Amino acid sequence: MLDDFDREILSRLQQNNQQTAEEIAAEVGLSASAVHRRISKLRQDRVIVADVAVIDPARIDRKMTFIVELMLEKVRAAEAAAIKKRLREAPEIQQCYNVTGDADLLLIITARDVEDYEDISRRLFSADASVRRYRTSVVMDRVKTSLVIPVISPNTRPTKRRR
Repeated sequence: MLDDFDREILSRLQQNNQQTAEEIAAEVGLSASAVHRRISKLRQDRVIVADVAVIDPARIDRKMTFIVELMLEKVRAAEAAAIKKRLREAPEIQQCYNVTGDADLLLIITARDVEDYEDISRRLFSADASVRRYRTSVVMDRVKTSLVIPVISPNTRPTKRRR
């Protein structure tokens, strides 16, 4: 079970996981060794599942983002699993969700340009007989992109104490 200190540490790591245990300790009121132990435990318990670099797509020539809704034919579980596996393994797909509603799968895809997206869509789903149809939206402006999960209520802050 997470306590308020764990939540505060997680919140800070989500903003900048390059902070040292000493820096976090000074902010939350624990010793650096206590913060280090807590972070290690959060990783061990798979609360923290990855430490990654967030890259500006435009800086690496992936200037376009597409949101794609896939509607599948009625497929058996094995066929659906195969489609999901193929999509999961495609590096151009940042996110893939199995959703309710009109679409079966919702994808977030980055590409260099429209032609690159056309190649990606042909390779990954337009030639697949299991895909009934798909609808693409072009992202015009990245208003907010984040994987940050709110772990602290704005009204709850741990009391600073030494451990």
